[in-house]
Amino acid sequence: MTGMLIRTEQTDLEAYVAAPGRDELVKQVRAKIDELGIQYIYYQFISVTGRIVGKGVPADHWETMSDRGIQLVYGATANLFVDRHRNYIGYGPEASELVAIPDPETFCQLPWDKRVARVYCTCFRNREEEINPGGVPHI
Repeated sequence: MTGMLIRTEQTDLEAYVAAPGRDELVKQVRAKIDELGIQYIYYQFISVTGRIVGKGVPADHWETMSDRGIQLVYGATANLFVDRHRNYIGYGPEASELVAIPDPETFCQLPWDKRVARVYCTCFRNREEEINPGGVPHI
């Protein structure tokens, strides 16, 4: 086939998900989810201004989210502020998305709502990016 790019190296994202011992941590979190009766998980990351942002997902999807991550717009890292010319700071809505992969060791039940847990995530460039797919973003 002509014109098809075949990648032979592992991306940063793939290496992170395949890290030694991570599968066991994901299983330990599943056991904790079941033990505590967690119904929702809030997948969080920190914006450039220090704001905690993220997405809530039903806990049934823990293993899929641990492997595939959550999608989010680049602009979420800048809180989608606009500059004085009304242009988005960082990236606009047409920009590619990031993938946030949860860090299992940060999983914690929320004390004010025992049905919900939070987990911090590490952000990577989208797998479909032409330049540095699955790489660590340089924002």
